[in-house]
Amino acid sequence: MARGIAPKYSTGAGAADVLVLGQKCVRNQQVDISQARYHDSDAKQIKAEKVVQPLDILVNATGVGSAGRVAQAPEQLADTWTTDSHVLTLRASGIDPLYLGYFVKSKQKVIEGMAEGSTGQTEMNKARLCTEIVVTYPESRATQRAIASILSALDHKIALNCRINDHLAA
Repeated sequence: MARGIAPKYSTGAGAADVLVLGQKCVRNQQVDISQARYHDSDAKQIKAEKVVQPLDILVNATGVGSAGRVAQAPEQLADTWTTDSHVLTLRASGIDPLYLGYFVKSKQKVIEGMAEGSTGQTEMNKARLCTEIVVTYPESRATQRAIASILSALDHKIALNCRINDHLAA
């Protein structure tokens, strides 16, 4: 688990620019890159461990109403992504990453309640997040993947139904 970078924002998508995901990009358990900005990698390099990997889990770390929101990076990333310092990145180790993503998303309400502080600028307590959210999972990676595949199929069906509803409403 790690916080993102303090980006050097650029005005556009140059050859060395990297998409920076901030709090606005983590909503409704989805990653919305339309709200992302660009980091100028020529001005400031990004360490490899700060680059978002497929199926990394993103948790908003600051802000009333946004701290604790969870999303998971897709399996395929078209561009290079990183996160700003207001977003935590969780990377799976020893567990199927898609399964872990669904598990963490199922705990979003609990995670949102872990934000601490006052004056409108609450912060996610990383230590509490690490110790109070106990990840349970079947030992078999095949079973983990099977569970995650069922949940993923349901998500795809829900998304399709939403698109159909939008089309019918139009």
